[in-house]
Amino acid sequence: MRMQLEVEFEDGTKKDVKVIMTDMVKFESEYNISIAKLGQEMKVTHLLWLAWAALTRTKETEVDFDAWTENVISIGAADPKASKA
Repeated sequence: MRMQLEVEFEDGTKKDVKVIMTDMVKFESEYNISIAKLGQEMKVTHLLWLAWAALTRTKETEVDFDAWTENVISIGAADPKASKA
């Protein structure tokens, strides 16, 4: 299981982020909620945290979560057609 998210930053750049099982396990530990409940109880914070965790894992960011979110203007599901191009 994995999730593809698109993050847009204040400077106009966009980043496709692959969230994998490791990130999801950490999410469940951090928020004490099953990843399966995301569809029912999704919060922007949850999506942002998953993207941040994936980018931290891949060493694409070293800043803490709160500092990282200050530069994000939008987050959502990535377009699967765009990622295959």
